[in-house]
This record gives sequence, C-alpha cells and structure tokens, in this order.
Amino acid sequence: MKQNQRILAIDLLRGFALLGILLMNMSSFSMPSIAYYNPTVYGGDEWWNHLVFSLNHIFADQKMMAIFSMLFGASVMLVTGNLEKRGQNPIKFHYTRNFWLLIIGLVHATFIWDGDILTIYALCAFVLYGFRKLNPKWQFTLGLVVFFIPSLLNLGIQMILPELKPADFQSLKDFWSPSHAANQRELEIFRGDYAAQFAHRQGDNLISAPYTDGQGLLDLSLLVEFFGRALGMMLVGMAFYSWGILTAKRSPQFYRRLVWIGFGVGLPLVLFGLSQYYAHDWTAAYAIFVGRIPNHIATPLIASGYIGMVMLWSRTEIFPKLQERLIAVGRTALTNYIGQSILAIFILYGFGLGLFGYLSRIWQIVVIVFIWLLQLLIAPIWLRYFRYGPLEWAWRSLSHFRLQPMLHK
Repeated sequence: MKQNQRILAIDLLRGFALLGILLMNMSSFSMPSIAYYNPTVYGGDEWWNHLVFSLNHIFADQKMMAIFSMLFGASVMLVTGNLEKRGQNPIKFHYTRNFWLLIIGLVHATFIWDGDILTIYALCAFVLYGFRKLNPKWQFTLGLVVFFIPSLLNLGIQMILPELKPADFQSLKDFWSPSHAANQRELEIFRGDYAAQFAHRQGDNLISAPYTDGQGLLDLSLLVEFFGRALGMMLVGMAFYSWGILTAKRSPQFYRRLVWIGFGVGLPLVLFGLSQYYAHDWTAAYAIFVGRIPNHIATPLIASGYIGMVMLWSRTEIFPKLQERLIAVGRTALTNYIGQSILAIFILYGFGLGLFGYLSRIWQIVVIVFIWLLQLLIAPIWLRYFRYGPLEWAWRSLSHFRLQPMLHK
C-alpha cells in the first residue's frame, strides 16, 4: 500500500471517530450534565429513550474517544518521524504545536463548551513525546497499564465508601440524582443568556474539594479517568501505528480477527455492565464508581473492533463516496470538532434556538444526523479549494511561526 493510501486510512478512521464523538457529546449539549451518566435523571423515561441511551453507552461512550486518542498518539509518531526523515529535530515543533493546541482547547473550554478534550490531549502530549522511541511492545503494555489505572482507583474507592460520613455519601447521591430544583437551575442557565453560561463554566472545575470527602473522591476519580484514558490510548496508538494497524498495512485476516475479538469480548462486557446498572436501579452506591468499570474494560476492545472494521472497509470500493466524505471530515477534524460545539450550542442554548432540555434522547438523534450531514457535505467542498480546514491552517501557521499556504495551486 502506498504512503498516501496509508494516510487516507488514518483520515477515514479519524472522520469515523469524529462523527462518533458527537454521539457521546450530544446529551451533554442537550440536557443537565448528569444525564450523560444517569438516564433516570433526565431525557425521557420511555423505553425508546432508554434504548437510545443504552445503544450509545454500548457502541459510542468512551469508544470513540479511545479511537481518537489512539490516532493522536499515531500522529505524534507520524509528525515527528517525518521531521526526522528531513533531518530536523522534532522536539521544538512538537512542543510548539501542542502548546497552541492547549491554547485552542482552553479557548474552546472557556468560551464555547466545557466538555473540551483538546486541553487534556495537549497536556498528555507534553508527556507523550518521551515515549515515542520506546519499543512498541512496551508502548502497548504501558498504555494498557495507564488506561486501566482508573478502574483500579474506582475499585479502591468503592471499598472505602462504607467508611464515608453520612454527609459525604449524601453529596455523592446529590451528584448522581440531583433534585428537581438543581436540574431546574441548570436548565435556566443554559436556556438563558451567554453571560450566565460563561459564569457557570468558570465555576465548574475538578479541584473543588479535598480528595478525602465524597465530592473530592468523585473529582479525583473523574480527573484520573480523563487523563488515564487519554494517555493510555495514545500510547497504544503509538504501538498500533508502528505495527501498521492504523494504516491498513496488516492482512485482512488480522483485521477480521481484530473485529471478532474486539466485539466478541468487548460487547458482552459492556452489556453485562449495563445490565448491572439496571439491576442496581442506577443507585449511586453502585453506579458512580464500580459501575463504570465494565464499560471501561470493554472500551479498548470495542475500539479495536471498530479499527479492524474501518481498515477492512478502507480496502474496498463499498460506498466510496461516503469514504471520500469521511476522509475529508478526518482531514479537517479540528475544525469539525470545534464546529460541532458551535452548531450544537447555537441549536440548543438560550442565545440560539434555545432547545436545551426540551429534546428527548430520540430527538437528539435528529440533531446529530443534521450536524453529520452538514459536515459530510461541507468538508469535501472546502477541501476542493483549500489545503486545510481553517483551524488546521491556523494551527499549522502558529506551529511553524509563519503563514502556511492555504489555497491549492
């Protein structure tokens, strides 16, 4: 396979994951924040709304971010490797590039949407550079160790929950099942003006309490999970890139095994975890910590299954136009990621159409499909005339300290 075809396989996978990330994020755009984790709080009690939540939990939650994280790790290998081939020292460019990614992420989180992942990615990248020369076997092993640390932490926290003071445990219950008044306050904020939403974002952080009480343990769990999942899968992505897994270089038999093992082991795990949520009636005592473990363990398996599926697809002529459009979305992933946030908050927040809290989970699918179709339509048209997406161009220009060519010759 030619080098260009290998890059197209990465772009196809990136486009697939980028659209999949919107499945994860839409409930956070649309409803009170805890509804992302707990479907009994908001979003409709009808069976079809629970079905939408369950399908999203099984097939998208964490899995798309895992693929995106692997691709980020692969991009570190690709970019630094290309610089070395040209006889250049990649360290300055790597840290400059990710410093500007950090700035873009902070702007996104501060002024647009606080569910940003770019900030986490940029911070992980500062550490990641030191592991790029590690043997792929060690990258893979270390990546899995880092990835599974949050599950070990949650298991440990679960064991000490009975020792929490009643008031501390009550804070966890209040987080997991907010009162009607608490939900109403969040609805009013996001149905209101931009100033109220901006102030709310500034007051929302993960260092609000000591890591000894209920809320502090939750903050610690979420913080370790965000960074552990991202950094762990980036290291795995580095190994997958070196092994040719992400560039469609492996045999069809290899990718078919990846699909069968990934889905064959991962799906039963996540289905078991989902069944246990319902068996425990979504109670805080089970769901907040130990309840998250099965999906966490299943994530790299299912993500690998998707990788195998997309790599097999990239070798075929099945739906070639859709492949081309997904490749275009993948090539403009930064612009499309921020674009998803801008489109979603305009549709849902009070300074736009003001639909926050009014859409059930099944109606959220309509918004998702609308944004998907818009991005699949616009990205190829844009790339007919321009080399990069607008944010990709700005990022490259800042990283190189000079304006990059934008128009095709």
